[in-house]
Formats: sequence, structure tokens, C-alpha cells
Amino acid sequence: MAEKGDVIYDRAGQPILKLLENGRLVDFGGRSIGFIDSGSAYNYKGKHCGWYKGGILRDRNGDCVGFGEEVMDTGRPLLPTKSLRPLPASTELEPPRPVTEASTGLPVESTDWSRYTPVNLFFS
Repeated sequence: MAEKGDVIYDRAGQPILKLLENGRLVDFGGRSIGFIDSGSAYNYKGKHCGWYKGGILRDRNGDCVGFGEEVMDTGRPLLPTKSLRPLPASTELEPPRPVTEASTGLPVESTDWSRYTPVNLFFS
């Protein structure tokens, strides 16, 4: 299963984020958005935003925010066809990773789409 070194698509199948080998999430403009640490998704203020597990990015309610290349999680909505990836821009230097807040327990994995997009999840 591709977890690190993945691409995150939105509910329309558009490629939105790249998940780099070190867990860092960047947009296709090269901007740092957040990071994944032990399956939990955090923003650069240290806020726990959700999870990335089984190829599904979920919000704190367990709803699907986006999906990766290889989805293994069965508790999910119907996924759209993936669009072609754009050529990535050069990636900016990663900001320092903050001390993170404790992750809450993973909620029941919902088959609903979240109200968040893969980007605004990290700025909510």
C-alpha cells in the first residue's frame, strides 16, 4: 500500500497534495500544508487535524477528506476516477515541525465525504 510517497486526491478525483517520504504534505505549488506522523495528520501549528490510514485522509469526525493512490480501507464513500497529476513545482523548505497536540482516538470510519477539502482541513 502506498502511504508515504503518495498523492492525495479530492472528492472530484483531482490531485491536490503530495505526501512525501518524510510524511510532509505539500500542494502542487510546492507549499507545505501539513504532515503525517504515525498515521495522524497535523498542521504546522501542531493541531491534530485527522488521520491518514489505508489510503484515506479523514477528518476528526472520521469522514473522508481525500484518498491516495492505493485505497485499502473499505469504510469509505464511492471514489471518483483520478485525474492526471500536474507537474509539481519545486518544493519550499519545510517549516519546523511543532510540538503536536495529542491525537484523539480514531472515530468510526465514515462512508461520508467531509465538509473539508484536503487543503482546508489543515487550516480549519
